[in-house]
Amino acid sequence: MIAVIKCTGKLPRLPRHSQLTRWFWEGLDQGVLQTTRCADCGRLSFPPRPDCPDCLGERTEWQILPPSGTLYSRTRIHVVPEAFIDAAPLDVGIIDHDAGLRFLCWLVEGAQTAPLDSRLELVALRYANGTVFGARPEVTGNA
Repeated sequence: MIAVIKCTGKLPRLPRHSQLTRWFWEGLDQGVLQTTRCADCGRLSFPPRPDCPDCLGERTEWQILPPSGTLYSRTRIHVVPEAFIDAAPLDVGIIDHDAGLRFLCWLVEGAQTAPLDSRLELVALRYANGTVFGARPEVTGNA
């Protein structure tokens, strides 16, 4: 399970949901980070896909992922599309997930200034009209 952070307002634009990815987005809204895994060779894929990019197998299954990763890269976007003007600047980063995947997501709760190679945790950002994922500094020890 990952943390679900309730955010105010609405997302200016929702990610596209397909018949396949709907399971990812519905799970994320419930605090479950998951993606597809090839039932033949075991390769994880993100974004979720109906086939394997390695062995071309067509049997996939959903696998729940832990929330942890490392900050590979980050940037602040000042010039944004009109739909995102109220949210500018946008802080985004690339997270090298512990399962070997890479996620591009919003950086929140201090991750915007985290040094590269910092440990981050993926979180669900729940807005009034939908949920997306982001990353924040990993909480260590007992809080």
